[in-house]
Amino acid sequence: MKITILGANGQTGVQVIKQALEAGYTVNALVRNAETLKKRADLNLFVGNATNVKDVSAASKGSDVIISVLGTDPSKTSTLMSDAVSAVIEASKSTGVKRFIFMSSFGVSSHLAGGAMKSVSWMMKRMFKDYVVGAAILRNSNLDWTVVHAARLTNQPKGSGLRVIPSTEKLSIKHQITRADVATWILQETKENAYIKAEVTISR
Repeated sequence: MKITILGANGQTGVQVIKQALEAGYTVNALVRNAETLKKRADLNLFVGNATNVKDVSAASKGSDVIISVLGTDPSKTSTLMSDAVSAVIEASKSTGVKRFIFMSSFGVSSHLAGGAMKSVSWMMKRMFKDYVVGAAILRNSNLDWTVVHAARLTNQPKGSGLRVIPSTEKLSIKHQITRADVATWILQETKENAYIKAEVTISR
């Protein structure tokens, strides 16, 4: 399988690359600076911007799936997520790549927030707004998309715990998941395609 990763040099992106290469995947990584990633067999580096249609097209041509694990600075207003989603949709018209997995934040999950989570959501609402807009654009597209809302991210080892949160469970600040386990779930979804045109929240 060949996958394209947006946000490949971020902490979660590095985990996706590591596990994908271990699984025998070919990985195309779209990065702004190629020096941020070590060159390895089956890892192809494309220098560009995830919001640029031509760059996304070049990186994703011939891929089976595009994975976005982009991150933003919560203290700043940004349209990175929605712009990247729009670029992926537009690129698909020439590349034919329809499968897209988009990592979002637990703060915009459909689960009801309780306790401190309400405060966190309010403080980060500028970042969350961009995720919401990006997901809305996806829903109106013809892509085979999956939106995965990851709980609070940690750097604990792979295998620390992974589950899909049921719709009846209320989110709290105690919900967390390791970046390595997020990568595991995403790569599993590239094979199983269990959540096409669906949103899911994952935690340990």
